[in-house]
Amino acid sequence: MTPQHNVLLVVCTCLLACTSGVGGFAPSIDIPATTTEPPPTTPDPATLPYFLHHINATNVTVSKGKTAILDCQVFRLRDRTVSWVRRQGDSIQLLTFGSSTYQTNGRYQLEIEDSNNWRLVVTAAEEADRGHYECQVSSHPPKIKRVNLSVYVPRLEIYDARGEAIQEKFYEVGSSIDLRCDAFHVPQDAVVWARGGAAIYHAPETGVSVETISGPQGPVSWLRIKAASTSDSGNYSCSAAEAEPTTVRIQVLEGDTSAAMQHSTNTSSSSHRAVHASVATIIHLLSLSLVLRVHGHLGGR
Repeated sequence: MTPQHNVLLVVCTCLLACTSGVGGFAPSIDIPATTTEPPPTTPDPATLPYFLHHINATNVTVSKGKTAILDCQVFRLRDRTVSWVRRQGDSIQLLTFGSSTYQTNGRYQLEIEDSNNWRLVVTAAEEADRGHYECQVSSHPPKIKRVNLSVYVPRLEIYDARGEAIQEKFYEVGSSIDLRCDAFHVPQDAVVWARGGAAIYHAPETGVSVETISGPQGPVSWLRIKAASTSDSGNYSCSAAEAEPTTVRIQVLEGDTSAAMQHSTNTSSSSHRAVHASVATIIHLLSLSLVLRVHGHLGGR
């Protein structure tokens, strides 16, 4: 065996000894643990919840005392949670969360219809209930449907032919009585005229005309009486469903009496103006006298 073969044999023997478990050691390599999280994945739009017709804002209008229904139809809800909140300025009031209601007055109720419609019901609506409501779905990103609730108070107002609101009106015998009743937020075609509690109907043959049309905020009704006589004097009222009746006092007078009434009213107004002017003059003179006294007192020092 040559010297080169001896050297190769020693090297191989040494390698076998180092890699064997007897008296040797095996090298080890430590792999560092992964500390970075995988990037978030964008949710598939086909899996996100959505509202009916993809409408994210609606308006609901009711009359005072009626029930307001705020619908929130959600599809593909899966394991997400639906909640209703009310926004008042910068504050948020929780009304419902899941199937639980967080209002103690009893007028806010949650009704789940066909498992898709999470309906908020406000019974006996009040003016204070109007405002902005939100139906929120706990998805990522969250889904929000806004509902604006308006609560109106039905009311009636009587005007004369010049469009002035009146509570009492004088007419001369033979003139035409023209009254208009504007109804705000009441059902259409629901206005009724009456005199002394007795209903007045459209009767052109007797010179009485009643006409009602649809206005922008409710029905508008006219009552016209041709060639009025003193017997047409009395209390005329306009009434409609869900609204307090309103009444105007009509007085039909003879020509001289009517002129005297108008003159008396004008004289009374002039007297009031004269009294106010006299009072203002007296106050001015008293103030001037006081200033002169103070000035004289200081000058005498």
